[in-house]
Amino acid sequence: MWKSLIAALCAVSVLAGGQLPAAANEPDDGPFVTVKRGDSLHRLASRHHVSVEDLTEWNKEIIGKKLVIRVGDKLRVGPPGTSTVAAAPPKAKAPEKETATPKGPTWSDHVTVRRGDTIGRIARREGVSVEDLLEWNGLTSKARIRAGQLVEIQRPGKKPSSASIGRAVAGTVKHSVWLDKGPGYRLRFPKNAYGTEETVAILKSCAKKVHDRFDGTADILYGDLSRPRGGKFPPHESHQSGRDADVGYYLAGNVQNATMHRVGAHEVDYTKSWALLRCYLRTGKVVRVYMDTKIQTAMATHLGTTGQASPALLSRLFEVIGGSSALVQHAPKHDTHLHVRFACARGDAGCVLEASERPWTTR
Repeated sequence: MWKSLIAALCAVSVLAGGQLPAAANEPDDGPFVTVKRGDSLHRLASRHHVSVEDLTEWNKEIIGKKLVIRVGDKLRVGPPGTSTVAAAPPKAKAPEKETATPKGPTWSDHVTVRRGDTIGRIARREGVSVEDLLEWNGLTSKARIRAGQLVEIQRPGKKPSSASIGRAVAGTVKHSVWLDKGPGYRLRFPKNAYGTEETVAILKSCAKKVHDRFDGTADILYGDLSRPRGGKFPPHESHQSGRDADVGYYLAGNVQNATMHRVGAHEVDYTKSWALLRCYLRTGKVVRVYMDTKIQTAMATHLGTTGQASPALLSRLFEVIGGSSALVQHAPKHDTHLHVRFACARGDAGCVLEASERPWTTR
């Protein structure tokens, strides 16, 4: 009796470890694999033609909520009741999309993570491989993503032209361009430095011109433009459609502005700051500038006393002289930077200016 009981227990133990096949006409508890060094849920799912969600569902007790697997773990890679040799995709499962790495020229796009999304689900929806998606975003197989987060996707072919959609305070930007590294400027928050092609081109060109004019000058510090797809961007009210840019002031004494800290009017280098602002204005694309009142006053005084601007020009430029019709208006907290907004690009049919905005000219 005891020998029979021990034999039965041993048989159950071996079957649980997936070491013996099921009886001829009985389904077993599903096909299993042993996790090896270098394995991840995504690689196992791809290898056995199942989804990460399936693996998680079939192995809840082992994987757990943190989606962690360890070398030596035995994972079920098929639904309970299938044969141990049935590692092919279930017949009812939709065919996987092509997941080859794009060949030839590519461009960076971004998609928004939806509620309930996983890396595997996004990869299938976008027709890319999990491995590529992880690599493009600098993520590991254990990384968590959240709804609303942006995920980078490399698209094949030539990038479409950018488009500013809607208003600066209620809009988006399509196929935005990143303000990458260049002469004469540095970025405070690179992940927030996206705008339309025209906006980015003006920012780069004018920073280079000031850099070339003033040998050895400190870089201008560019702050927030828009997010890759635009839209709401707290704490900003605007910066939504790829046409706004926060621009740190050049500081007196050629001190590098590294953080956009609050500055007094006496700390600004008005010669360089005006050279940059004038470059923007000469493009005929500026529709609004925000600047602290005290800095406005000091800049206007500097331009007037040095003969760089007539009283009529100063009145058109600065609210402190010309009132509400002037281009440069006061806004709270703009003693850390000036804010410049550019016009819609020609042919950008979905772009909308505010009623009071029109491109400023040097007439």
